Amino acid sequence: MNDLDILREAWAEPAPPADTSRTAARTALLERASGTTKARRSRLPRFSVRLVAVGALAAAVAIGVTVVQTGGGTDEHGRPRPVVPGIPTGPVADASQALERAALAAEARPFTPPRPDQWIYVESQSRKSRGKPNGALSKNPHDTAVFRNWKRADGKKVADLEDGKLRFAGTMPTTPPSDYATLAALPTDPSALLHWFYKEMGGLGDNEEERYDVAYGMLGTMLRDNVLPPRTEAAAFRAIKQIPGVTLVKGRVDAAGRPALALGRLSEGWLHEELLLDPSTYAYLGERAVAVKDRTSRGEGGGHRDKKGDLLTLTVRLKAGIVDTAGQRL
Repeated sequence: MNDLDILREAWAEPAPPADTSRTAARTALLERASGTTKARRSRLPRFSVRLVAVGALAAAVAIGVTVVQTGGGTDEHGRPRPVVPGIPTGPVADASQALERAALAAEARPFTPPRPDQWIYVESQSRKSRGKPNGALSKNPHDTAVFRNWKRADGKKVADLEDGKLRFAGTMPTTPPSDYATLAALPTDPSALLHWFYKEMGGLGDNEEERYDVAYGMLGTMLRDNVLPPRTEAAAFRAIKQIPGVTLVKGRVDAAGRPALALGRLSEGWLHEELLLDPSTYAYLGERAVAVKDRTSRGEGGGHRDKKGDLLTLTVRLKAGIVDTAGQRL
């Protein structure tokens, strides 16, 4: 079975981390920081929304309207036009080029900041594990979980759905930030943004390699779980460019079966963590993590073994945008 077959089969729910694994501890921090919680499906009325460009076909946004481009077509000389104006056409050569195109696409995206009383909505879908916490994913393509979360733009409340009912909770400071005001105030210079993450990661950055590892994960979390101002999103992509060890993997598909560019980094010598981009629009699609060698961890609860080729994370972001009320969907 090749990599594309594995990915087309796989849906993944981020699993609870093992207490004794440094990798799991980092994962737990990022998940707590993101504030994501599982929610069940519920039918809710649709209202006017500002929809962020997400996925292979979305290329621009407007208030209450989704503007879609299916492709750039060709010019009078038969040469391909860019799907996103101003972005070079043709295949990317490396991770740096892919990330720069993602940054340029982010900067070109129309955007209206949310009001303080509006809500940031993010919907994602992941595949569950086979039953063991922090283990490989189920091979059943229908064994999935949907996550629907709302965060008030002023940072005062978050919400999700449980048994069809909307639940509200308060918030606390997180790293990376989860409220829009703090995100919008982050440095838009890539070097300054990366330095900010190095400074804020606390005890997880014990050495240079760990700082790179944690910063890569936190920047990915920030892209995954938020609706960012264009300059902030562009700075995040360019900050990832500055982290050593990020490489381009072509020919991936995301958990929804869409073609994807993967920007991956090897973590702790055994786990390849990847950020997935649309190969045409360079929009964020999701994330993936796969074991590249056998690995056994031991702790008080016993041992845990990951086998080479085990897919440990596969998540797709389905929708992200700004809505007027908690519970409202795109």
